[in-house]
Amino acid sequence: MNNKKEEFIEIEILSYLMDTYWEEGFFYHNDIKWFYSEKTKSYRRNKNNFIQRGISDITGALRGKYIAIEVKKPSEMKFFDKSLEDLQKAFNEAELSGKSPSTLKKYVHAIEQREFLDKVVKAGGIGFFASSVEEVKEKLKDFLND
Repeated sequence: MNNKKEEFIEIEILSYLMDTYWEEGFFYHNDIKWFYSEKTKSYRRNKNNFIQRGISDITGALRGKYIAIEVKKPSEMKFFDKSLEDLQKAFNEAELSGKSPSTLKKYVHAIEQREFLDKVVKAGGIGFFASSVEEVKEKLKDFLND
């Protein structure tokens, strides 16, 4: 199951959320960074200055709380699901050791996602990384006391 693509995990999680909490909330796939250009007939990165960097794959509301779930493959959870301090420390070490730009970009991406999730939680919402429906069930149990 570690080979499953993020998009399939995301669909499973969204299906679970919509089936289980359809009377108490709404959820959607967040795809605001890209848009389809009729002019070029391709997807282009949205360069709007007000787009929140690191915004989660799944967002919505549940029982009056904003919800943000960043979906990762199980094989990537160990890398991404760390504290902001640990991610920043790992980035600094990778930068000092001369890691490739693509590796450094992955750390920046992880930091932006962690910052977003931390902001959601600080503001009273529900925010976490998940790689399966089972993890979502457990995390929501913690937040909602189900």
